[in-house]
Order: sequence, then C-alpha cells, then structure tokens
Amino acid sequence: MRSMIWGFGLAILGMALCLAQPAAAKNYLCNQQFALCTSAPCIPQPGNPDISICVCDVQEGPNLATVACDTVQPSTDAAGVRTVYSQFALTQFEHGKKGLKCESGTPWSQCLNKICTVDPANPDKAICACDVVRTGEWQTAGGDCDAATCKTAYWSGALLADSKSNADFMMEQLKITKSPAEACPTPKP
Repeated sequence: MRSMIWGFGLAILGMALCLAQPAAAKNYLCNQQFALCTSAPCIPQPGNPDISICVCDVQEGPNLATVACDTVQPSTDAAGVRTVYSQFALTQFEHGKKGLKCESGTPWSQCLNKICTVDPANPDKAICACDVVRTGEWQTAGGDCDAATCKTAYWSGALLADSKSNADFMMEQLKITKSPAEACPTPKP
C-alpha cells in the first residue's frame, strides 16, 4: 500500500511538473544609461568556464530589459565606481552591423540584464560578466559576418527567437516601421 501511495504521489508530481510552463519574459522599455553588448567580444573568465567577460559600449537612451527598469538602474558607489546593466537596443544595427547566425553547440555569451562596470579609463566602455551558453541557434552583431568566428569567439548574442522578438518590441515601442536589423549574407559554397 505504501509503495502504491508513493507511486501515485510521484505520478502527481510528474504531471504537475509537465503542466508547469516557464513564464515568457516580459519586455520593458527603459530610458537610461546602459551597456550595449550586441557585438561585444568576450572571453571566458579565468577559472570559471560558465562566465564570460565582455567589453561593451556604454550608451544612453531607449533600451530593452526583461526585468523592471528600476532593477537595472545605473549607479555610482562611494568610491566612484559606475555600474550599468547590459540591455538591448537597435543602435548598432542602425549603424550597419549585421546579424550573424551561429549553430547550436558553439559558445556564446548571454549578457541581457547582466551587471557591468564602466571602465574608469574609458567611460565609453563597460566590462560585463555574462553567462556562457552552448545550446540553441543564436545570433550576434559581432564577428563581421565571418561564420568561422562562431566556433572560436564567445560573442555576446541571443537565441534567434529572442533576437527577433527583441527587435520587434523595440520597433513597436519606438514606432520604427522598417527594421534596421539585417542578416549577414549567406555564404556561397
């Protein structure tokens, strides 16, 4: 009887886990200083292959976060260290960068909503700690359309579906009718 109850309990738990779906991230339009990492070069953190260190551009203006804007507010501490967060914007695409599609299994850096330190020697750049990911087809504005860099670099990027939904959200919010985000040309055999 006890094993039957135990088995029934596991079945109920299994069904509950199957029914529980992760909530889709909600997008927020923020307007503040942020780090833009859409084309950022990254390297694995020494001693921790799950984190990458990325050098991103510091910008001011409208951007996308998937957490409430007040949780990713820039700040300066008592020692004068400036902190910003990595957010998404279309800026680099508006300046001619193109989206490089990379295969699942190649390493990339997920930087959205990650904390960054503004470089005191160059306030136009921020150093961000991002998550290393090796699953899912992804896209980056880095790599200058060279697909070989997908296997060797740890570019800041996003899953293909997230890239599209982020761009669509920004276009809708900013009332942009034609997307500035273009894909890299397909390599010829």
